[in-house]
Amino acid sequence: MKVQRVELHVCPMMTPNDTSRLQALADDGTIKPDTLIALAGKTEGTGFHDDWGRVLADLALREWTANFLNIPVDEVAKRVIFVLSGGCPGVITPHITAVTREWVDVAEALTDKHLVVGVAGSEAILPEDIGRVSMMRKVATAVHAAMADAGIDDSKDVHLAMVKVPGLTTASIKDAIARGHTVVTTDLTFGPEGAGAFANDAAALGVALALKEVPEEKLTDDIVRKDWSLYSSVAMTSSGGEKRHGEVLVFGNSTKSQSNLTIGHGTTKDFIDAEGVRNALRSAGLTFDCLPTEQDLNRLVHVFAKSVIPGEDEVRGQHITLLDDHDGYQIGKALGGMLVASVTGRTTNYVSGGERNSHQGPPGGNIIAAVVRDA
Repeated sequence: MKVQRVELHVCPMMTPNDTSRLQALADDGTIKPDTLIALAGKTEGTGFHDDWGRVLADLALREWTANFLNIPVDEVAKRVIFVLSGGCPGVITPHITAVTREWVDVAEALTDKHLVVGVAGSEAILPEDIGRVSMMRKVATAVHAAMADAGIDDSKDVHLAMVKVPGLTTASIKDAIARGHTVVTTDLTFGPEGAGAFANDAAALGVALALKEVPEEKLTDDIVRKDWSLYSSVAMTSSGGEKRHGEVLVFGNSTKSQSNLTIGHGTTKDFIDAEGVRNALRSAGLTFDCLPTEQDLNRLVHVFAKSVIPGEDEVRGQHITLLDDHDGYQIGKALGGMLVASVTGRTTNYVSGGERNSHQGPPGGNIIAAVVRDA
């Protein structure tokens, strides 16, 4: 029978269009054209809906991928999923993680669960879909397709669903109105009523719908960005005006894997909950009491995290001024980056966020997923 063998390669980037580390992996045969299935990472820039740093990175990575696979650029999306989150404030190093998957033969069924990945693209997400139930359903369908691609039958085996969806722009809003439709908002920010937050949260609820974390009957257009009791514990979503379709990358564990990697996840309860980060590492297979040792951290391959600003001006009963700061979006992301780095001892962590409140993770908390190599 054939099973998956998955590997993750984290490549720091010196500029938004730096593909040198990827090229080095290609040159030495570490990654091959028939095994590359996804590029996920953090890009240098503002992190907003019109982040030209992220757009430049997307263009450069697509051109590199087209050359690597020897296909036209417009065919890349059919072969490789891109999930790029913009903005690297604080101690977040811009980087791209190349996800590779190959199929290998095994003589008999395996018993231990290890890392598998699945990818899928959604049907076109129109500007009038963004932030609404129609978007959730399109994302949910793509998540199911990605689970099937990964060979995951049980939603409890999914530990991370990364989704990149379209965001609203001035042009797309005009397009929707010209066709007789409305849009969820005309606020093109990531503020509490911003288009970026609506896009990210509807995508997260699409993941929750697919994984049965939220019953479908509870999902309406009116609950997005309002009912925080509805959320996904494994969705990490971002949006960009350059997208037209949703792209989904699902990570989970399965016996249909010969990988020597395992993924786990957990949640933090607030911005200073380092124990939540440590619990995610334990979920992935590290065993330690207070702090991971250097040997433990050498087994840690990568960490994916959200960093959403709490909706209240208190943390553990003490007043904070984050909500009053005009740079709160970037500061929130920076704080999450520092929290994860303080536990992992590295800065090449995928930390997406900055929104105020989210359907990605419990109220006030954030999602952490960790990939660990076998001892």
